[in-house]
Amino acid sequence: MSISIEITPVEIETSKIATPLSTLNRAIAAMGRAESFEDVVGTLRATVRSLIGCDGVAIIRRDGDLCHYIEEDAIGPLWKGHKFPASACISGWAMIHRQTVLVPDVAKDDRIPYELYRDTFVKSVAMAPVHVENPIGAIGAYWARPYSPAEWEVDVLETLAGAAAIAIEKTQAIQTVANADMRLDGNGAEGAADFSKDIARVAGIAAVPTILDVVLRMTGMGFAAVARVTDDRWITCQSLDHVGFGLKPGDELPVESTLCDEIRGHRQPIVFDDAAEEPLYRDHHTLRIYGLRSYISVPIILANGQFFGTLCAIDPNPAKVNNPQVIGTFKLFAELIGHHLYTDDRLKATEELLEREKGLSELREQFIAVLGHDLRNPIAAVDAGTSRLLKEGWTARSPLVLKLMKASISRMIGLVDNVMDLARARMGGGITLDLAEDDLGLTLRHIVEELQLSHPDREIAISLDLPGALAIDRLRLAQLFSNLVSNAITHGVETEPVRIVAGVNGRMLEVSVANGGQPISEETIAKLFQPFRRGDLRPSMQGLGLGLFIASEIATAHGGAIVVKSDEMETRFTFRMPLAG
Repeated sequence: MSISIEITPVEIETSKIATPLSTLNRAIAAMGRAESFEDVVGTLRATVRSLIGCDGVAIIRRDGDLCHYIEEDAIGPLWKGHKFPASACISGWAMIHRQTVLVPDVAKDDRIPYELYRDTFVKSVAMAPVHVENPIGAIGAYWARPYSPAEWEVDVLETLAGAAAIAIEKTQAIQTVANADMRLDGNGAEGAADFSKDIARVAGIAAVPTILDVVLRMTGMGFAAVARVTDDRWITCQSLDHVGFGLKPGDELPVESTLCDEIRGHRQPIVFDDAAEEPLYRDHHTLRIYGLRSYISVPIILANGQFFGTLCAIDPNPAKVNNPQVIGTFKLFAELIGHHLYTDDRLKATEELLEREKGLSELREQFIAVLGHDLRNPIAAVDAGTSRLLKEGWTARSPLVLKLMKASISRMIGLVDNVMDLARARMGGGITLDLAEDDLGLTLRHIVEELQLSHPDREIAISLDLPGALAIDRLRLAQLFSNLVSNAITHGVETEPVRIVAGVNGRMLEVSVANGGQPISEETIAKLFQPFRRGDLRPSMQGLGLGLFIASEIATAHGGAIVVKSDEMETRFTFRMPLAG
């Protein structure tokens, strides 16, 4: 559908052409389908100028204390690729103050670093933050003449900024889930302070005691061990001691006092029959310290190239070990131990990965379910609003519809925040709150307006007697009540109104949502607030079964609860929470 509006030349000097509503609808839809941050930016770049009719647009991303101008579309060059301190540019001002800023004349506003604008076409600007509650960027619209944008132009800019915030956080959340795979340490090593796992891994290799026995029988030496060696530790993992050397699993030697420290560096065996006949080791401190004459030690290297430690044998007397048969056997045994250790690591990693993937699979399902369920109402409101605008064109009611759409988009931002919280907490860490003094009555009225817009044939009666300000998380409670009212509309009989009553009873805030219809059994009520349980309760309760679960979690986070009473007359969900002292 296209919209044609006649505008006189005089009007062109004082007002912009009305927004192409079909383009607005397509832009919101395109950002909703975006799979990456770049997709969102591309949609904004392609549509903002045509929607608002400005001479230039810039998309800015917040980068710590800097504002990064990442994209632009304008009649002349702006600042693409440049970064400016947030405290020194108008986009930073909008993000720091969390509000849209209008500058009709850049030469007359102290918030504008005019030296940056002097050589550009820009004479006026409107800047809207992306994600008002916690700005992650901004969208700037520029005009080549001093200009005060109309209210509807600001509404469109803020609506696009809100839609962009949802789309960006959705892509980030999806990427977070996709990247939440098992990440092993590159060398598989445990923390330097705890080698108990390494000792257990070696103890779990059934062949190690036999290997140690064979090497002592083969060489005639008195002590053999498998040692874990790092740059600062030498730990016995398994040993066989016939000469009273005294090292047991878990015992340590100063690594610098051992020859294994040298082996860790060059990864080659050290072997000699009698130190007294070896010029290189005759006066070596290791042999003097421990009274050794014969020695053999070969490195244990895992299949991934990690140096684990050594297989070694020592004796205070000379022994015949420096020959190909003994050295070859030691190497073979060391390879066998390394193979077992690496295979055991891979097996455990695979088991953990499978368990992790199972959890991630459940998380993905929960993520998709929460996103689909809780975005349904505000998306329906935005869809109904755009449909009305497309059908009626620009009318006196259009600014109100745009404001409702913008408010619904703000609600969607809060919902995406919640989904990300759930993804990070794996549905087990509870709901976090951002408490502030707020007007709950306004929140409830907006929920009603939003749902009434998408359900124009349903009657919703509301009675409020609330204080002007309460310490609440407005977005979370909006989510809670949207779920309760939506359920009442969906499952209540159409011939009876949905009734919302809110007030204060003593020191308790009480908000109830009631509807007529078939009563809910006690057995079913006991399961209502469990996730993914609605669908198996009764045929009339279709859906994903997450709305009431999330609502209950939000109530709990506020220190309150939701109780249900259902009989032949009505079904009533009541939220109660204590008021702050």
